Amino acid sequence: MNDKTRIVKKAGESLSACGDGDVTVFVGHENTGVNDHPPVASNPGLIPSAATEFTADATVIQPERRAHAEYGEGFSGNPEPMQFAPSTSETGAVTKTIIKGRFELDKLLGVGGMGAVYKALDRRKLEASDSDPYVAIKLLNEDFQKHPDAFISLQREARKSQTLAHPNIVTVYDFDREADRVFMTMEFLEGAPLDKLLRENAGVGLEYEKACAILRDISQALIYAHSHRIVHSDFKPGNIFVTQKKGAKVIDFGIARAVTEGGLASQAGEKTLFDASTLGALTPAYASLEMLKGGEPQPSDDVYALGCVAYELFSGRHPFDKQPADKAQSQKLRPKRIRSLSRRQWRALESALAFNRDERTATVEQFTQKFFGSNRWKWTFGGLFVALVAVGITAYTHQEQENVAEQQRVKQELEQKLERELLLSRITDKRKAIDRLVELSVLTPAWEKDLRAELQEYVILNPEDSSYPENIRRHVYELFVSAATGQLNLGNLDQADDMLTRGTEWHDETGEAEAIKSQVAIEREALRQRLEAERIAAEREAERLRQQELAEQRRQAALEEQRKIDAVLDDLEMTLRCDYQMPLSAIPSQLDRLAAVDQSKAQKIRPVIADELTSCLTRLADSSPLRTEPLLQQARTVLPEQQPLQNFKLDFCGHLQPGSGGRGDRYTCADRLADGGWSPPMVVVRGDTHKALVVGKYEVSNAEFKQFCNATGRCEGLELGDDSIPVNSIPVSHAEEYLEWLSAQTGYDYRLPSEREWFAAASANGRVAVQDRNCYLKFGGIEKGAELVAARAGSANGFGLVNAVGNVQEWVIDADGRLMAAGGSREDAMSRCLATTKRFHSGDADSLTGFRIARTLD
Repeated sequence: MNDKTRIVKKAGESLSACGDGDVTVFVGHENTGVNDHPPVASNPGLIPSAATEFTADATVIQPERRAHAEYGEGFSGNPEPMQFAPSTSETGAVTKTIIKGRFELDKLLGVGGMGAVYKALDRRKLEASDSDPYVAIKLLNEDFQKHPDAFISLQREARKSQTLAHPNIVTVYDFDREADRVFMTMEFLEGAPLDKLLRENAGVGLEYEKACAILRDISQALIYAHSHRIVHSDFKPGNIFVTQKKGAKVIDFGIARAVTEGGLASQAGEKTLFDASTLGALTPAYASLEMLKGGEPQPSDDVYALGCVAYELFSGRHPFDKQPADKAQSQKLRPKRIRSLSRRQWRALESALAFNRDERTATVEQFTQKFFGSNRWKWTFGGLFVALVAVGITAYTHQEQENVAEQQRVKQELEQKLERELLLSRITDKRKAIDRLVELSVLTPAWEKDLRAELQEYVILNPEDSSYPENIRRHVYELFVSAATGQLNLGNLDQADDMLTRGTEWHDETGEAEAIKSQVAIEREALRQRLEAERIAAEREAERLRQQELAEQRRQAALEEQRKIDAVLDDLEMTLRCDYQMPLSAIPSQLDRLAAVDQSKAQKIRPVIADELTSCLTRLADSSPLRTEPLLQQARTVLPEQQPLQNFKLDFCGHLQPGSGGRGDRYTCADRLADGGWSPPMVVVRGDTHKALVVGKYEVSNAEFKQFCNATGRCEGLELGDDSIPVNSIPVSHAEEYLEWLSAQTGYDYRLPSEREWFAAASANGRVAVQDRNCYLKFGGIEKGAELVAARAGSANGFGLVNAVGNVQEWVIDADGRLMAAGGSREDAMSRCLATTKRFHSGDADSLTGFRIARTLD
């Protein structure tokens, strides 16, 4: 098709679009079409139960703003609950939902952040014999309805959208309310949203001609809106609807933003405490950098969004992979060249996609001129076409005048015929609905209510027909009489009475009903006599059973006592299931329950429980003494008189394997002090005879020694240095006093290690020595041993000991009981600072000697 042919076709479409009787129908989104939802009559809930999934195209709320949606925008959002729904009966029948006495809801088209959209029958249009009496109606959700000024401001915004009368902008008719229902009516369109078309053509885009046609339509819509100082502010594929006959239409202008050269427009007399612009929202993937930063809207913001949509039309993908403008700019993203576009078109599109407003095309009109080129020759051709049409109109004016009367007559006949056909169709539909209800014959109050409502509507539609309603009422009466007969045969006298009473509300009583009533009275008397005889027999039987029950109670009492004992023993057995979550606090109450039944058995079972707990605690301590400790304390509390529990000794190092300390802190242990504190950290090693030995992981620090000083007051005159440094400059007698205090606090026998024990632990039974030991070294720029380092500084050997060699030399006892210093100090040369380094020591205080604790593993 050449350019000239396209212009003629476009002009013809424009003329036909303006003709009489041109009707549009809105089908909805991909999952909200006419066939996607049943009519309101079979979908009483109206609102889908599952929300559609959010996508990158979904409108999101800006800070201090609230989400909004015009017709169609919300179909990709999350539905909010509505405040009403058509009432439904137990039979599934529906009472029609009528809004304002005018709009009869027919189908749910979709749900969005602002509310739900329905297809609705406009009864005023129907009365006026409109060829298409349907409109789209949006019922706003509770969040909008609760705001005290929402109705006022949104009504003004709806009025503002009514000024945008353009072929490529959806028409908003009115904004109104009924009680707590706030709603908006709009034109009803047939077609598909652009985002659905783009998903169907993902990665390839639309056909070139179709993409150009859509781009022209939506560009003209924005140009028109901008000429009225209205910026869309949320332009995206989800807000573009491609109709089957009317091209593309832009939606969501109901709460667009008005701008002036200085920012927001302020019309006198229309500023309220609640401004509809505060309901504004944006879609990050299509929002300009200035909008994301909260700037005032400008036409160039719509230019950026239009550029994103245009890119998707021709390529099938977003220019920045749905990244918001700020993120795309920070990542230095650039749109990939679209090969199907000419160089001129690509430059126009690149300029529209500029991140900064001062680099972006300022208006949509400038963009279209750059993209589509000059339109001057088209306007010339258009003028010529209009001139030719004018000549044709002049030539046929006389003939048209002669046909006016005939056209009016034909039109009147068609309108009358259509009106009759519509009325007959509604009468037929109503009779079908009544017949379906009668076929159900469930005879519930809800069923009656629905049937009466349908009959009333039928009488209003067809007042001349009195036989049909009369036949229905008689038939319903007969149904009730038949049901009463059935209830009577079953002996349900009250139900039979009820059925007869309700039946007479539909039709006058007949002889058959009288006979049933008489039979009901006879049956009632017979029933009374039978019940009296049964009462006397029941009293005699009750006395016999009472005597039998007394004998059974005596037998059951003995069984009950045994059951109670068994129940307590079962509970105790469950309580004593050996694990760290044993509910030992339940034992006293369980013993009390047992004592209430059998005192002697409650006393005999206490030692058994203590033995069970002792055995369990021993097993648990082998895995985790720390987790076992609270159980031991609780066991001693609940059974204080049981010696096995009082004598139980918990070794916090007993669960560790010798030599495991090198694996990390999880394999370090410490003993609990009497005041609740802890001993210095220790590891379990293999001693000189391969027996297990608990030895300090670190040299005793000043901080740890100060605990002893503060608790005993025996360190008067000592000057201890930094808390982290190994304790030094103390006599060996003070070290022995510290070990005695530690033993008294923990209940274990602490001592200095023997020479052989110390060597086995320090050398990790012959493993390679730690290289970063603090011994004297001065070579080149490296210098070590100048001062003591923290007791916990440095690497651990294979058994987990830190600073076993170097730093301070440590007191040990040789085989003859003499005091020695082992491991070398910071002043020993690196070559002589080894685990084998040892020297006799006087026990006097010096700055190079400290000690490490040790005890035997129980």
